[in-house]
Amino acid sequence: MTIAPGTNAFYDAWAASGQESARSAISHHFESAFAPGARVLDVGCGKGRDVVALLDMGFDAYGVEPHDAMRAHAIEHHPQLAPRLAAAALPQIGQPFGGGFDALVCSAVLMHLSTHALPAALAALSAVLAPRARVLMAVPEMKVDLLIDGRDPDRRDFTNHAPEHLQRLMAELGFALMQREEIPTPSTDTRWRVLLFDR
Repeated sequence: MTIAPGTNAFYDAWAASGQESARSAISHHFESAFAPGARVLDVGCGKGRDVVALLDMGFDAYGVEPHDAMRAHAIEHHPQLAPRLAAAALPQIGQPFGGGFDALVCSAVLMHLSTHALPAALAALSAVLAPRARVLMAVPEMKVDLLIDGRDPDRRDFTNHAPEHLQRLMAELGFALMQREEIPTPSTDTRWRVLLFDR
């Protein structure tokens, strides 16, 4: 699995010293978005906090994360995640843990994919789900003058994907938009939106 050098360097540092709250903003949507006890995959699970939150809420949760240090941090701090995390990156995530998930979380991930790579990535997400399933995603929109040669100020690969474009691509995969809302953030440089899809 190849992660662009700038993106990899950022997450090396984040795994070692990045500070994040115990619960993510998107985690407040889990119980209303997913059926009780649903089997949920967190794609790009990072340090594992959303997998932990899902488990605490009674979901059968798993995660995939391409960055080795982030996965190692998750397992070190949450040993119960060891059998529930795997190495995988979009768009070639395959069928982790046998696939057939009832629901999927994809937060702060899609911006690292180019516009060209996005359709294949969403198709891969669709393929890991059961016929009837839900997808909950959080996507950022950074001010375009901060993006230089497809990278953000932290040198990560970064592409803004408009919610309307995501909605069209998801519709082609059989998903209907159920909910869209903005996540309040103190940053004036980046807007975050949560999108919930149902198939």
